[in-house]
Amino acid sequence: MSSAPATTSILLVDDQPENLTALKAILADESYRLVTAASGKDALLRILSEDFAVLLLDVRLPDIDGFEVASLVKQRERSRHTPIIFLTAASDDLSAIYRAYAVGGVDYLLKPLEPEVVQAKVAVFVELHRRGEQIKEQAELLRMAEQRRRDAEVEELRRAAQARYQNLADAIPQCVFTAKLDGAVDYVSSRWLEYTGLAFEALRGWGWQAAVHPNDLNQFLGKWRRCLESGESFQGECRLRSVHGAYRWHLCQAVPERDVWKRVVGWLGSFTDIDDGKRHEQERVHLLTRERAARAEAEAAVRRSELLAEASSSFSASLDEDSVARALVRLVAERICTWCVLDLRRDGGARRLAAAHRDREAAPFAERLVPRELALTGDGIGAVMTTGRSDLRVECAPRDVAQALDVDDPGMIHEIGASSYLCVPLVTRGSVLGALSMVWVEPGERFDPPDFAVALDIAQRAALCLENARLLRMTREAVQVREDFVSVASHELRTPLSALVLQVQGLARAVGRADGALPAKQVLATLSQAEGQIDRLTRLIDTLLDVTRINSGQLELSLEDVDLCDVAREVVARLDAEIARAGCSLQLELPERAVGRWDRLRIDQVITNLLTNALKYGRGKPIQLRVSVDGKSAVLQVMDQGIGIAQEYIGRIFGRFERAAPTSAYGGLGVGLYIVDQILRAHGGTIQVESAPGMGARFQVALPLPPRAAGSSGPLGERPGSSLTGPAG
Repeated sequence: MSSAPATTSILLVDDQPENLTALKAILADESYRLVTAASGKDALLRILSEDFAVLLLDVRLPDIDGFEVASLVKQRERSRHTPIIFLTAASDDLSAIYRAYAVGGVDYLLKPLEPEVVQAKVAVFVELHRRGEQIKEQAELLRMAEQRRRDAEVEELRRAAQARYQNLADAIPQCVFTAKLDGAVDYVSSRWLEYTGLAFEALRGWGWQAAVHPNDLNQFLGKWRRCLESGESFQGECRLRSVHGAYRWHLCQAVPERDVWKRVVGWLGSFTDIDDGKRHEQERVHLLTRERAARAEAEAAVRRSELLAEASSSFSASLDEDSVARALVRLVAERICTWCVLDLRRDGGARRLAAAHRDREAAPFAERLVPRELALTGDGIGAVMTTGRSDLRVECAPRDVAQALDVDDPGMIHEIGASSYLCVPLVTRGSVLGALSMVWVEPGERFDPPDFAVALDIAQRAALCLENARLLRMTREAVQVREDFVSVASHELRTPLSALVLQVQGLARAVGRADGALPAKQVLATLSQAEGQIDRLTRLIDTLLDVTRINSGQLELSLEDVDLCDVAREVVARLDAEIARAGCSLQLELPERAVGRWDRLRIDQVITNLLTNALKYGRGKPIQLRVSVDGKSAVLQVMDQGIGIAQEYIGRIFGRFERAAPTSAYGGLGVGLYIVDQILRAHGGTIQVESAPGMGARFQVALPLPPRAAGSSGPLGERPGSSLTGPAG
């Protein structure tokens, strides 16, 4: 036990310095440490800063009297047991004495003080204070000894528990570990060391990451760090590398260790091998997935077969192109999408032929989409019909669909709705007939691969039916054209033949009446007329033979140096009489020469047919025939001011047996321009036409020139000569 303190603190409180001096003299002792205070506030500050064995307090103080100071001292837990001796000069104030004892005073001394009394009373309280301090010190020593005993017992229990815990951790198949508050590993079981083949020093802290599969590490660490921050239990899966280098799946579970205040102080966790179970589960899921996929595929195949059977039945119900188109869009809108449109190729462009909507109330929208003529641009349906490749947009906006469908008013598509778009080509026999565009409206609806495959199959069947319908229509039109041609040809052949028969019969009757004395002039005139009919008949037969040669690919050319200007003059001279009969004036504009390697007779035929057409359809109106040399070509232009050609016929007039005017009014076989076009193609030339109803027509022929002619500026260059204007001749 330790000895008592060397000095004991005593607080002296009085506002009179001489009184404090007297007290210090009375209590002068080496074992006392005397502390003075001249006011109540000063005394309170001293008491707050240290403990005192006894307090000598004057009753009358300038700021706070002694009673109030004593009351405040007793209210403080640390100083409530400090003895207070009141000092006063008033000897007859009993109320003050009572009050002194009431506020906790232990004695009351009157001034002037008797040194022996003061010394005796202070000595008693100092001794009591010293004994109390000794008792406290002994109690603290006893408490510390008891604490050491308890700590030793706890440490022994802890070591026993730790040994038991480690034995348990080594006995179970899991890899057990503990970690600090920051997640750094500070213990692993022997199973950890056996499995990984790594030393504990390599696994300590964050070294255990070396055993985790690289593909699993980032996700595993991220989840582990989030649990470290939140204090929540951890569970995650990763692959751990064994001592043999193989990776196996493990389930890691860790829980926080908390102190009595529920604060996390560490982590306890384990790794459980779940590789076999996980593989079995993966195999089970794989088999289940395959089974579901096979079932779904079988069901889809059944639905697909039913749909294709329904499609084939619907399409084959009619060989009319419009009926097949309507059946196609109606079936697709009901079974594959919300709404759809069908576009078919037409004469270098496309035509929107049909549209349908699944909702009957929304069906009138089709009237706003069809019919419509389209240009085959590079995007949307134009690209599909040009390249033959489908266009799938799994997610799209209405403006995208409006652009793909070439709709002038995008607001209409916004009104109908569009969220997913698929356009497939209609292909048959290697050619694209058109495109089928399908649209889903609801945001959750999308086109998937099965829809894509079904759409292609339906489009293929529809294309075949449409092609059959088109071929049937073309066959019927061809039959009708053939019948019209036979009728026209019969009429055209019969006309000169009938005239020839009548002329021969008339000549025979005249000879009979004249009894053989018919004048030679009359006979020659009749024979001349008959010869004209024979020439006309010969030209008709030659024309038919030319058509046959062209169709069989037997149109042969006899190439030689030919002056296009000479041929034009010869044709004009030969048709002099017909020009006069037509009442037309002919303006001929020719350069000095325009020589090329051509077939003279066929070029003559080209000019003759063009000029004959101008005379037929521009009767009584001026005609211009112009030849020029333009770059690498010789250009022939025939212009009339006749009835003209409607725009829809311009692309057809070069077809076989095609005509832009009624046969009853103008006659002809309808093969003249067809022969012209084929002759020019054989020469590598081209023909173009510009016309409008009532505005006449301009036919322009371009024939290739040989290199020397095309690059020469000599006699083959264009130099306008004289113009021949007037009736025939």
